[in-house]
Amino acid sequence: MSEAVTSAAASPSPKGVPATTATPSQQARRERMLTAALALASRGGYDEVQMREVAEQAGVALGTLYRYFPSKVHLLASALARHLSGLREAVLPQPTGFEDPATRVLAMMNRMVDELSRDRLVAEALIQAMTLASATIGTEIDDVDEAMIGLIGVAAFGPDHVIDERDKLITNIIGKVFLSDLRYWLGDRMTLDGVRASLADTVTVVLAGQQALSR
Repeated sequence: MSEAVTSAAASPSPKGVPATTATPSQQARRERMLTAALALASRGGYDEVQMREVAEQAGVALGTLYRYFPSKVHLLASALARHLSGLREAVLPQPTGFEDPATRVLAMMNRMVDELSRDRLVAEALIQAMTLASATIGTEIDDVDEAMIGLIGVAAFGPDHVIDERDKLITNIIGKVFLSDLRYWLGDRMTLDGVRASLADTVTVVLAGQQALSR
């Protein structure tokens, strides 16, 4: 039985320690665990991330790691959410000269492609975790969704924009294409240029449709 499966069975709780309610010491511990997971992923992708080794590198007991992240999928989904949240600062302020929302969103999406493609093994681990995530990984997937919604909302409408249902719909469509295209890239069935071209088509069509509906 794989560690990804046994970790869920060994977990004392189906949910980990939420980042939003963690104390400073808990947050620091959580960050060490996420950093250790990504370091291992950089060595060998998804399979290289073993919970026992993550705990050792983070300097915590294995039971403590499971209390924060009940499985490897929880752990890597949280790492992706952290990565996306960190990109928010990278897209602020918006690139000058880009007046069209679609152009700004595409610039941000291309930045995400650049960031993820810098380490293919880490990208493979993060995307694999998202692929394996089920309804039981709700909190972590919600964090990823919220980070994506925030990124696209900021890119399209500025930092003061209040997220609404329109943003969720836009992000859902673009995000699904983004995830699917990255899987194709990781499987050597699409080049990075192909990923960028697909995203350009998707962003243009989705935002053009949104603007038409809002008139």
